[in-house]
Amino acid sequence: MAGEREPPLVTVVIATFDSSVTLKCALRSLQNQDFDNFEAWIVGDACSDDSEEVVASFEDERFFWTNLPKNYGSQAIPNNEGIRRARGRCIAYLGHDDLWMPWHLSGLLAHLEKTGAGMVHSVAALIGPQGAYSALGPPPDGKTYLHNHIAPSSMLHRREIVDRTGFWRNYTEISRQVDDDFVYRAVGAGIRIEYCPQVSVIKFPSQTWKLYSRNSDFPQVSFIEELLHHTDSFHKRILTELVAQVAKDRYAEVTFKQALKSMLLALKETIYTIYGRERWPLSAILFMRFQRNIKKSRKSRGLKT
Repeated sequence: MAGEREPPLVTVVIATFDSSVTLKCALRSLQNQDFDNFEAWIVGDACSDDSEEVVASFEDERFFWTNLPKNYGSQAIPNNEGIRRARGRCIAYLGHDDLWMPWHLSGLLAHLEKTGAGMVHSVAALIGPQGAYSALGPPPDGKTYLHNHIAPSSMLHRREIVDRTGFWRNYTEISRQVDDDFVYRAVGAGIRIEYCPQVSVIKFPSQTWKLYSRNSDFPQVSFIEELLHHTDSFHKRILTELVAQVAKDRYAEVTFKQALKSMLLALKETIYTIYGRERWPLSAILFMRFQRNIKKSRKSRGLKT
């Protein structure tokens, strides 16, 4: 039909809830990508703030807004709404409080093409008040993606894998984090996941910053200015902070209590794997424990329980 837009290569899905200041920063980092053949669906989880006006203020024809009539309390259902509306052959996710380096999409797309994988992901640098303190990337040697956390903002996958994995499941239905559950089911469906060796996501853990209870002093505001105007030095700073932290951790003394805790956690995971998390009664126990921990986590992040 005349006037119909050509489908983009990538649909970026941004789930958001009442965080228009950080959403604006995330969208600025999206608009700064060196790859522009994308559309973005910003899906409000029943937002009641000015997020819609913030999206409209960009006057970017690639940005689309919709707001769910009900709050679901996690990114899962907004992500599903974005996937349903997606016209792109690939899906990427950007957290409303995260930032992308300019090469994020182009790097992941090149790696997807190179490897032929169903899903690829990059490194997400975790930012605390003292700077970059850790990172989320590939699984350790000898481990698989069944037990490796991938930050949603660092992943990109082919649209058709959802036909095999199913849509995202909300936290009220499962016994693990919604992003871990999505990756777990992807691995179970035989989807190959490949690591793209680039640091391209700047992540601000909401529990560390208590972002939902803040009214000002959002760290993303200063970070996005440095990222946009001093990209190379900003990237170098993040890498330097991460390397320094690795060096500190390498020589840090491990107490007996810490060693014992690590051993018990490893033993617990081994038992879960051998027995099977989905088997009763372990499945019921893990579900109840996860739901209890979610309530505590939401409170610490400044959300209603």
